[in-house]
Amino acid sequence: DSNFFNDKNSITADPTDARYVYAVWDRLALAGGGPTMLARTTDSGLTWEAATVIYDPGVRSQTIGNQVVVLPNGTLVNVFTQIDTGANNANVASIRVIRSTDRGASWSAPIKVADLLAVGARDPATQLPIRDGSIIPEIAVAPNGNVLIVWQDARFSGGTVDGIALSRSTDGGFTWSAPAQVNS
Repeated sequence: DSNFFNDKNSITADPTDARYVYAVWDRLALAGGGPTMLARTTDSGLTWEAATVIYDPGVRSQTIGNQVVVLPNGTLVNVFTQIDTGANNANVASIRVIRSTDRGASWSAPIKVADLLAVGARDPATQLPIRDGSIIPEIAVAPNGNVLIVWQDARFSGGTVDGIALSRSTDGGFTWSAPAQVNS
C-alpha cells in the first residue's frame, strides 16, 4: 500500500535444488524503517509463498541491496547494507549478511562484514553528488563455497575517493576477512 515502498529487488534460482527460487528486497516504510523481505517458491515457480520479513533492523534503520547466494551445501547467504541513524542524525552504513540453513524458512542474526565508507561519485563539471550505486554490495559464491563481497569504499584513500573493497569468507559467511582494495 502507499505506506510502503518496495526497493532493490533481487531474484536467485537455487542451483542446488530447482524447486526453490528466492526473491528478496527492502521495504521502506513512510513511518521509518526498512526491513528485508523474502518471498520464495518451493515448486519451481508454480506458486509463491507470501512475503515475510526475514530481518528487521528497527524503525530508525533500514536495509538496502539485498541479494541471496546459495552455497554448494544449500545454505543461503543474504548480503545487504544496513543504514542506521547515528549521532547528530548522521547515517552510518555497514555491510552485513544473514544465513539460512533451511532454504529460507528461518534466518540467523546479522553478521557484520565491514563498515561501508563510500563517498560516492560526483559530477566532474559541478562537483555535485550524483545518484550512484555506492551503497549497494555485490556477492558471489565460488565453486569451493568461499563467499566474496565487493563494494565501493573510500577507506583506502583517506575518505576522498571510492575504491573497490573485497571481503572473503571461507566458512560460509560466519567470519570475514578485512576489506582489501582490489582496484588500482
